[in-house]
Amino acid sequence: MLLTGSDKTAIVFRLRDGRLLGYAEFGNLEGKPVFYFHGYPASRLEGRFLDRVAARHGVRLIAVDRPGMGLSDFKPGRTILDWPDDVVELADTLEIDRFAVEGMSGGGPYSAACAYKIPERLTACGIVGGMGPIDLGTQGMMRRNIVTFFAARRMPWLLRLLLWWSIGRHSRDIENMEKLLLQGSEELPEPDRKIFLDDRLRRLFAEETCEAFRQGAKGLTYEGKLYAKPWGFNLKDISMKVYLWHGELDVNVPISMGRAVAETIPNCQAKFYAQEAHISTALNHLDETIETLTS
Repeated sequence: MLLTGSDKTAIVFRLRDGRLLGYAEFGNLEGKPVFYFHGYPASRLEGRFLDRVAARHGVRLIAVDRPGMGLSDFKPGRTILDWPDDVVELADTLEIDRFAVEGMSGGGPYSAACAYKIPERLTACGIVGGMGPIDLGTQGMMRRNIVTFFAARRMPWLLRLLLWWSIGRHSRDIENMEKLLLQGSEELPEPDRKIFLDDRLRRLFAEETCEAFRQGAKGLTYEGKLYAKPWGFNLKDISMKVYLWHGELDVNVPISMGRAVAETIPNCQAKFYAQEAHISTALNHLDETIETLTS
């Protein structure tokens, strides 16, 4: 059941198990469907970065909040492999038979899960700067991310405190979140740092990050635990073709992990950018990724 008003950026869908699933629609609402899976910590509002590009390419972009983030209810005990079921239920309600999926950063594992579990429903699968299994290694990853995943695996109670203290407590004030993002960008590679110097882009990132903490840090803490433990499937068992884009200067999800993911998925068409980092890969190649997934 859809519970929605006129705002296409805040739609709520009630799943059969009673949970609410929040999502937003961008681009051409009559176009080719692409389900978009946001990064971490993030929310459905991340889809706003793709709005104009999606419209230009005749794409209906459906950006979905994962459980415990944005407008989506927390789901105790969920796994990464549960996600395709939520996506299929939403797609069926929207009367969408087949669709593409795209996962950015922390959304990458969820795109991979769809490629593994529901390949018959997918027209294409894309991963942009996507997180890989921790066992593939963290060489080249920035220190704060390594600490995050160490805490997620060994001390999840500490991760919740870290997430709230470092980010969540700023989520009730957009200006404070902008200041935090600007400060944090100082340790990023230049291509990403330049993006946060743009007032408009920084504001969008601040708004989508605040929305991620709408319900506090519980959902984000649980999500961190999911990344850090076995995903419940092996990338080598994905049968369909997967497109992957990754920046060689990436320190959020290091290029070593991106290359390992590309080598593990049997049919992976990967493209690596020597002068791009994490966010810059996503934002500077929007036309290419959308066109590839819908051509």
